Amino acid sequence: MKISTLLSENYKSQLMNDINVYLVRLKANGIPSIGTDIMVRELEDLGHSVTPESLVDLLGSSKYVQNVTVDSIELEGAPTSSNDDTSRETVKRLAKKATQKRI
Repeated sequence: MKISTLLSENYKSQLMNDINVYLVRLKANGIPSIGTDIMVRELEDLGHSVTPESLVDLLGSSKYVQNVTVDSIELEGAPTSSNDDTSRETVKRLAKKATQKRI
């Protein structure tokens, strides 16, 4: 195996590892989406050389990403406002039901 091949594979795996760590951290903090340009700057701060277009290619098959464009990255399973409204209504309805049973 050539040393250049080994270094290239190691670099790509390190890049994907850094991307996945960042995406998991966003998801854990409840952040549903991020601008692609912000992600590029974060990766550049870590020493990687990426463009928004290359990031779209890399994230196309990521299990953490629902949708990725040159402008934004939407995380998989991130809450949406319509989902929040539905949850609120469900909680409200169950609370009313529990209150009526007690009376």
